[in-house]
Amino acid sequence: MRQAQDLCKGISVLVFVLFLLAPPVSGKGNIEFGFHYSSWSMNFLRGIIEDMLGEGLESALEDDIFSAIQDDYPYLEQEYYEQDVSFDSSGDNFGFELRWYPGGHNGSFSLGFSVEKTTMRVALPDVYALMDLRPDGSFEADASAEFIINPLSFHLSFRWDIIPSSRIRPYFTFGFGAATGTALESAELSYEYSGELEIQGQITESYSEDVTKTLDELRQELEDEGEEFFMPGFIPFIQMNLGLKGEITENLHLLFDAGVWNGFLLRGGIAIRL
Repeated sequence: MRQAQDLCKGISVLVFVLFLLAPPVSGKGNIEFGFHYSSWSMNFLRGIIEDMLGEGLESALEDDIFSAIQDDYPYLEQEYYEQDVSFDSSGDNFGFELRWYPGGHNGSFSLGFSVEKTTMRVALPDVYALMDLRPDGSFEADASAEFIINPLSFHLSFRWDIIPSSRIRPYFTFGFGAATGTALESAELSYEYSGELEIQGQITESYSEDVTKTLDELRQELEDEGEEFFMPGFIPFIQMNLGLKGEITENLHLLFDAGVWNGFLLRGGIAIRL
């Protein structure tokens, strides 16, 4: 319900901007209104992210596992720990965009304002952990972790159509935007692990944990323990897209593009010149 309300507010802002830009329409400039849907991913950075997230998860998982074991077997000491991780990401994006072409129908440059709703999921779906313990123990576990965020953001973008008089023309878009910090507060972090402890070659204990919490809940827990947790007041976005625009009629266009959107984005859309 809250997300739907935020989206309605965003569309209201877009309509307000339309009224602000209405005067140029009566002159040479043109207004274009569009809708788009996109597929989002960060898998092209899989190797880098596996290393980065692996280090962060290693510390948290290692501490969790060893603390649980020491509660039951205080004489055991950690000797060695290793883990292997795999990374996956997925998501989608849709938005409403208003563009102003100051040069009119055959103008190359346009200025756009859009309201965007994005779902970003980054996960470590398969994590294997091995811990050797002194004097004669070991612990093997399988784990997974996931982070999901659903920001509503507002964007300003600059587009240049190449050969604007052609029915099919390439274009380049550069833009930036931001979402409020409330998206971070409600973002959800979850992880789980299950494994077995062996002492002198025999399974003596099974351990497991399954945790899901929002970043705001995590922040409160850490602050209650006297630790600091920095949460920025907004989420920045950077956009760089290359695309193709096809003219169906003089006022109806289809668009397809690909590029950077705090990750990698494939997008299709439709636009109507007013």
